[in-house]
Amino acid sequence: MNVIITEAGPCKKVLKFEIPKETIESEFEKKTAEVCDTVELPGFRKGRAPRKLVEKRFETQIKDDVKQAVVGDCYQKALEEHKLNPVGNPQFGEIKLEVGQPLNFDVTLEVWPSFELGQYKGLKLKKKPSNVTEEDVRKALQGMSLRKAQLTVVQDGSVKKGDHIICDCKVKVGINIVLEDDDVEILVEDGVAVVDTSVPDFATKLEGTKSGKECEIEMKLSDKFSKEEFRGKDAKLKLTVKEIKRLVMPEINGDFAKTLGYESLEDLNAHLRKRIEIDKKNWAEDDMRNQILDILLEQTKFDLPQDFVNYHTEQRVYKHQLDLLKKGMPLEEIQKQTENIKNASVESVMRELKASIVLDNIAEKEKIFVTENEVEQRIADIARAYNTDTVRVRKQLERQGSLSYLRNEMRENKVINLLLKEAKIEE
Repeated sequence: MNVIITEAGPCKKVLKFEIPKETIESEFEKKTAEVCDTVELPGFRKGRAPRKLVEKRFETQIKDDVKQAVVGDCYQKALEEHKLNPVGNPQFGEIKLEVGQPLNFDVTLEVWPSFELGQYKGLKLKKKPSNVTEEDVRKALQGMSLRKAQLTVVQDGSVKKGDHIICDCKVKVGINIVLEDDDVEILVEDGVAVVDTSVPDFATKLEGTKSGKECEIEMKLSDKFSKEEFRGKDAKLKLTVKEIKRLVMPEINGDFAKTLGYESLEDLNAHLRKRIEIDKKNWAEDDMRNQILDILLEQTKFDLPQDFVNYHTEQRVYKHQLDLLKKGMPLEEIQKQTENIKNASVESVMRELKASIVLDNIAEKEKIFVTENEVEQRIADIARAYNTDTVRVRKQLERQGSLSYLRNEMRENKVINLLLKEAKIEE
């Protein structure tokens, strides 16, 4: 067997095989003998049919068996001999087998990248502070109060930024009234869309207008305006404010704490401090894990198999599109965003794949593995979190083909935990 290997791109190789005719003839003899020993033809006992008749009747089958055996055997030997670690499925070129002739064929395959690991122990990391400040508690209380806020009609007062107004709306282009609408509810913010047109200084122009009063704003109608002939035209937007509604947040006191199920404001503050402290510690831990990946990827440069990246990117884009559809986004809008989604997905997939390859390399070097007992414990944790049983969780993971992903994730976490333990951490 003769094999010539050429580079066809990042992590892509073409293997050109030439198999001697003697190998083909030997395998042909072997496969023909096997068929002769097992076939039953009318008028002959099993294994007694004339060889010439068997060759003629089963020529196609014998050739296919020879081709499959020779090609498969030679391909595996080439991988072992040249220490090639393929990714995905190889692409075989046309294979024409003729007895008495050498067999030539080529295989295109992608392989995992090879690289030298840099220093991964003793990495210098910076740990973000996890102490809880009074400002942290104040912001958390404000957020809780805002979630309990209610829109209340302003009896005497004028429009402020952030209000909701009920108004009659009139749009004029020159002397023509091109749109009229009553009882329109609008959020008072700069850049808000009114009559399908973004108004950059909307809140600034409207601020101070009292209920029952009018306000006129100059604008340029967008290309989405309902009447096509007026799109892009200069217009005047006349609003008659009929009602002002404002978010009123409850006062943060003992009564507020009790509405949330706490005995007192002090009890609520203590609970918030504990929750914020846990969150900050988790954020600090996640940040250090990301620092580890950043350092590893910065010092370990290599290309990725392009077809492999494309496949995972397409899967990521498809999943993201499904998520948007489930949220109710129109298909046309999703299609417009596809290119941006794909570009973001490529970058994300490249980082994830590179990180996974580097961590896997470290795991091999440090002999880090995940046992079946550890997998079962993780499945039990998942079952407990979703209030179900482990058998159901395992079956679902097997059905989705996710068990290998779970093991891989657990192994990567073990590697990162080792690197955190060995790191030099600056508080």
